[in-house]
Amino acid sequence: MGENKHRSSSESLKLDTIHTTFKQAFEIKKNPFPWIKALSAGIAAALPVFIGLLFGNLAYGLLAGIGGFTYLYVFNQPYHQRAKKIFFVMVGLALSVVLGTLLAPYQLGTAIMMGIIGASVFFLFGALKIAGPSAVFFVLSFALATGMPVDQSLAPLRGGLVLMGGALSWIICMLGWFFNPHGPESLAMEKVYRELGAFFDSMGTEKFNKARQGTVLAMKHAEDTLLAGFSNRRSSDELKRLFLLNEHANAIFLEALEISLNKNIVLPPELGQSVRALAGSIASKTKNKKKILQPDQMTEEVEELFMKIYNADAIMNEPVQKIDQAATISKPSLKTIFLGAFDKNSIVFLSSVRYGTILTIAAIIAYSANFNRSYWIPLSCAAVMSGSTIIATFHGRSKGLSGRSSDS
Repeated sequence: MGENKHRSSSESLKLDTIHTTFKQAFEIKKNPFPWIKALSAGIAAALPVFIGLLFGNLAYGLLAGIGGFTYLYVFNQPYHQRAKKIFFVMVGLALSVVLGTLLAPYQLGTAIMMGIIGASVFFLFGALKIAGPSAVFFVLSFALATGMPVDQSLAPLRGGLVLMGGALSWIICMLGWFFNPHGPESLAMEKVYRELGAFFDSMGTEKFNKARQGTVLAMKHAEDTLLAGFSNRRSSDELKRLFLLNEHANAIFLEALEISLNKNIVLPPELGQSVRALAGSIASKTKNKKKILQPDQMTEEVEELFMKIYNADAIMNEPVQKIDQAATISKPSLKTIFLGAFDKNSIVFLSSVRYGTILTIAAIIAYSANFNRSYWIPLSCAAVMSGSTIIATFHGRSKGLSGRSSDS
């Protein structure tokens, strides 16, 4: 009897899991469409082709258009990090085209180099935790070059045209720096305080766990963004201010979490309103005109929370020189990151080796069979493997962050 009951319970759990998975597959995410990024990517890809057409050389324009793939690696990173990342991407795409042109006559060499390019770029993106399409467009650029008319003497010309197209993408993605040098960092911190406001509002409701997880994710993203934009050589007062705001957000969250979990205290709604008022002034660079509201009666714990919010408001509105606090900034070196990733037990290293090996095998099979446009076979493998890895990484990080929020 007990076994039947356990079996029916297990089957019911499986059905619930299948139903939830199926429902999530058709769920429409309510995320705003990135119109500016889509428009900029279109300009970066189309403008070189248009210029080539205008000067009567469409082939050169199409080659420069390959450099337009560079813009697909632009995300909401700090400009300090973005400038370096996009520069190396455009150089990498140009180098891929040069290598593809030089190795086009040698099928085995082409297959091996395709695997090396895929594994190397995949490893770099994984070790540095860089968002983007990883090695796909590097492999694509290399593969397209191998399918062009064989002429090794054209390698510098083709690489130079791709580099010029990439340079255009670099210029487009860096235009925002002139208007708001720390825009991405400010937006990340604004989201943290908005999530904190939603977290305060959710206390005592069914939305508490979801709001807590959303706050943890926002703080993790903000920390990564601030560290990416930090430079040991030069760091502006505004960036130091954002680091201090991030530390205060963590302190406010942990204090509120302890109160909600360990003490039977009802938090007033003014807390959420005050934090949201502070969030509104972070990205806008204007002083907080909305007052931090306080209830008439407060416990000692609630008063401590309001004091932390007051301190955060002072950091936002007072000159950095008047703030008697130092931000704690800990950023691992590139040597430490690569040594940790370059290990036989590292998932990044093992995934990179697998990625490059499968690409090489697929390319050897494709070229041996003498298919028309054989490079599309390994390229399809590259796209499929990148997709599964991105999804797996996303789920892994989400579970890890969920675990951290639960432990908190």
